[in-house]
Amino acid sequence: MNIPDNIQKMIEENRKKMKKLKPEERFIRFYETNKPYGCFSNFAKYPVTLINKEWVTTEHYFQAQKFVGTEYEEEVRLAITPMEATRLGRDRNKPLRKDWEDCKVQIMREALIAKVEQHPRIKSILLSTGDCTIVEHTTNDAYWGDGGNGQGQNMLGKLLMEIRNGLDGYAPEFFLPQWVAFPDIHPFSIGWRMGAGEDYLMYLWEWRKKQLPEAIKEYDEYFTPPEQWVEASKVREAHKNRIQDEK
Repeated sequence: MNIPDNIQKMIEENRKKMKKLKPEERFIRFYETNKPYGCFSNFAKYPVTLINKEWVTTEHYFQAQKFVGTEYEEEVRLAITPMEATRLGRDRNKPLRKDWEDCKVQIMREALIAKVEQHPRIKSILLSTGDCTIVEHTTNDAYWGDGGNGQGQNMLGKLLMEIRNGLDGYAPEFFLPQWVAFPDIHPFSIGWRMGAGEDYLMYLWEWRKKQLPEAIKEYDEYFTPPEQWVEASKVREAHKNRIQDEK
């Protein structure tokens, strides 16, 4: 069915308005590798191949480049864990390359690009964050992370966003869960079947259908529903099962 141009324009304008709701909530914060979006961490166990060698994590590569061309580079590469690689990289008894401060951001960029390009799962998850702000949220680092209070430079998050925005297929679009976008509408309210609530659900489900399963998994685990939404889901499931039993 052909939609008249004026109606199509109204739909697109409404979509733009809906996807910009709640800008203060449009953040993806990560740190622990076993938590949602933890794959963005340099400690996440996604090996990368760079300079004709395999590195267990991007942390291994980054720390080793502090000693490029020396015996310590290989020592860090062979570290059992990323934490051990970090410890070795921070050992100031080793000869830190003189240009480290000048090149460290580019080296991190190279590591992240390799990780994203060599692991389709991470690429799809990164693309799914749309125009959200990505933040490494930790009190342990105020340069690569946000310092825990949002005052840090968050260079790791900035690099991830830079890479994301340059990927083929990138679309600056992200829809928050309905309970975040419209916190005042009850799960069983008629507001989800008319007006802004109905429109938002339509755009949200359209957006979700575009995402790959691994991206939706991270999204659903990150945005946990409030208790009333959990209870509403249980009620719906029980009602659905009762109807099935009656057939």
